[in-house]
Formats: sequence, C-alpha cells, structure tokens
Amino acid sequence: MQKINPQVFRAYDIRGIYKKDIDENLFRKVGFALGKEGKKFLVGHDVRKGSESLALALIEGLILKNSKVYFAGEVPFGLCFFSGSFLKVSKTLFVTASHLPSEWNGLKINFGNGKQIASKEIQKIKNEVLKIKKINPSKKFIFAQVNFEKEYIENLFKFFPELKKKSLKIVVDCGNGSLSLLAPKIFKNFGFKTIELFCNPDPSFPNRPSEPTFEATKALRKRVIKEKADFGVAFDGDGDRAVIIDDKGRYLGGNEIGAILTKEMLKEGGKKKVVKTVATTMKIDEEVKKAKGKIIEVPVGHTFVIKAVKKEGAILGIEESGHIVMPNYFLFDDAILVPLKTAQILIKKGKKLSEVVEKTKFYFTETLSFSCPDEKKFEVIKRMTKNLKRKYKKISTLDGLKIYFDFGWVLFRASNTSPIIRAYFEAKTKEKLEILKEIFSKEIEKWTKQ
Repeated sequence: MQKINPQVFRAYDIRGIYKKDIDENLFRKVGFALGKEGKKFLVGHDVRKGSESLALALIEGLILKNSKVYFAGEVPFGLCFFSGSFLKVSKTLFVTASHLPSEWNGLKINFGNGKQIASKEIQKIKNEVLKIKKINPSKKFIFAQVNFEKEYIENLFKFFPELKKKSLKIVVDCGNGSLSLLAPKIFKNFGFKTIELFCNPDPSFPNRPSEPTFEATKALRKRVIKEKADFGVAFDGDGDRAVIIDDKGRYLGGNEIGAILTKEMLKEGGKKKVVKTVATTMKIDEEVKKAKGKIIEVPVGHTFVIKAVKKEGAILGIEESGHIVMPNYFLFDDAILVPLKTAQILIKKGKKLSEVVEKTKFYFTETLSFSCPDEKKFEVIKRMTKNLKRKYKKISTLDGLKIYFDFGWVLFRASNTSPIIRAYFEAKTKEKLEILKEIFSKEIEKWTKQ
C-alpha cells in the first residue's frame, strides 16, 4: 500500500481493510499527526491480525514528536480506556475494527476521560496525515509498558458488591474477540458459575461473526437453555457492545436490555435523565415518562449518546445497536458493565431474567435496507421529508426522517458508510408493524427509483 486512501478517515474513527486500505506507514503518520511534546498518550490494541504491528507504528509516530507513550498491549476495549483514564492521559488510542470482519482494522481515539473525539478532529488528523510526505522508521524508540488489569477489576468489585452475595450461573460467549482475555476471569472472580463459549482469542473469528447478532448467537441461545443458566452474554470483537440471552433463550439486544436497564436504574434515584438515539425503542420513552423523568433523543451513533450523557448529566445512554453508557461507572461504553448490571438487578429483585422480560413487554421492531447510490441517498431523504411533511402531523428531522403514530413509528436514514437507506420500524402489535412496513416500503422504493 503506497498511496493513502482518505476514505479510511470515517466520521468518528479510522477503518479499512488491513494491508489494502490501512498499514503501518499510515499509522506511523497518524501517530506523528497526533503527537505533541509533553503530551501523554495510552495505546492498546485488540486481538486482530496486524493490530500489534499497527499499534507499534502508531507509538513510533507519537514518539517522533516527543510524546510520552504508555503501551497497554493486547487488551479489551474497557481495560484500554480505563487505563487511559487512570493515567490521566491526553488521549487513549485503541487499534481495533470493533465488530467488523476479520480482514478489517482501524483506530478509535478518545480523550483521557473516555469521551470520543469529535468528527472535525478526525478530519484535522486526515488533513495533517495527507500533508506528511515521508517518515523514516526509527530503529529505536522508548515507551512505558503498563498493566492496570488489577485496578480495573478492583473498580468493578466496588461498583457491584452485591454480586458476591449469590452465585449466578452464566454462559459467556466472547466470539474469540478481545474480551476472551478478561471476561471469564472477571465473572469467576465474582463467584459466578461460568460456562465459556468461544473464549480463546482468535483473529479469524472462526466460530461466529464478531458482531453478536441474533443469528450469530444461535450456539449461545442453545447453551443457555441446555445448562439451565440464569442468563448468557455475547460480546462483539473489541468489547464495547454486549447482548444478553435470558434463561428461556430469548435474545435481548440494545432495545430490550436498554428498556430493562432504564426501568430499573430510574428506581435508584439521582437525575432521571436518559439519552437514547432516534432509532431506539419507544419503550424507553414510556419507562422514563412513568418515572417522571426526561428523555433526550440524539442522532444515531454512540458518540452522540456519550456527548449528551455528559452534557445532560444523564444516568444512562442507549443506542439500539447495543452501545450502552452508564456514567456512574465509566464515561465510555464498556460492554462488561451490561452483564454485571443485569446480574445486580436479578440479585436485588430475586427474580429470573425471563420474569423481568415478561413484565417489561417489548414492542415489535424491524430494520430494512434499500439500495440507493451514495450521490443520491441524502437527496432522497430530503425530498421525502418535504413531501411527507404535508401528509403526516408528527415528524422529526433530527437524524433522517422519523414519522410518529399513536401505535409506533418509522425512521428513514441514509447510511454514512454504504449506498443504502435504512428504514427502522416499531409498533405495539405485529399487525401494525406489518402495516407500517407495507406502506413505507412502497414509499421508499418509489423515491429511490425516481
């Protein structure tokens, strides 16, 4: 790879196929662009092929600018960003491609407190990198190797002291990703009866995709029922998203676990503010309303969620994809908190997770994708909005076009990364969901064909 592909600089991170779009030369330049004399940085990486090599190239670039660098090595997302916060660094840099396929790699950049940098900062880095003609690799560079696993686990024990009171039985599916390095150890230290599934780090993700979708968690769902476990948990590739499987084998994604956490955490006192994206279930709005709290809706993207959580002093931030922020613990979306908080709720309530699920009564949701060229997709949303504003009374243009009904809603969003428009649907009954899908699938197809 010789020429730098500017497309790898996305809205909030850097992502591309390793050795095709991304290589050590690029990361050396990114480090050089980010580096500053006297500033402290922490660098960590996930279990992917090339991640260590990319991390070392990044460190080299930082050191060439006389930055002080700490290297956390191969770690999950949560431990990496905890380490940066613990050291009070200027920025924490994590080499990862999160839930993407094994041939991908990338970089997440957060401030020391865990808050992700803004989109304009990524563009600034891109502009700086594109100006750099050549950096000669250094034969020798010095950095400090650090390990804050002990301090991280001690913090988790302080957050959830109740978990040692009862030994729950859980099945943990790490998907051969970064939390394979730590999740089983954490659960065992809490005294859980821990059954491991795909908990050996493997950069090829041989057992399931790194994104824990419903289809990808088939083995986990079966195992939870077979073992008569209290619940199961599946993590994504780097450990910033988790899904839960209840004791009856039901899949609880960001919408479902977000609604349960909202309901239970609003009972804990403090500020009754919850942040959610426009594509997240209306069940959360209802739980917040019942508790006389305030809902803050933001565009899709966990960066928007974290920013609003900090600004509003909210107790919880939820994205439908499974990114969940609990700022009473950390101001970043550490996936390990989701099963620990779930366990805390079950122990406090003395109930099975299936009982909590059945009492919450979720609604029906579905997401469909429609092909639309990149140069046309945003214009299609604009024209649809202008036209449908005349027809429907309650709409939102916060992020795409969202139309509200008494029984549900539909949201149209142009993808930032693919030539598609996504349609999100939610309704209180299956019948109403099918009606929404039928009406608005025809609508979007009409506009994309024009």
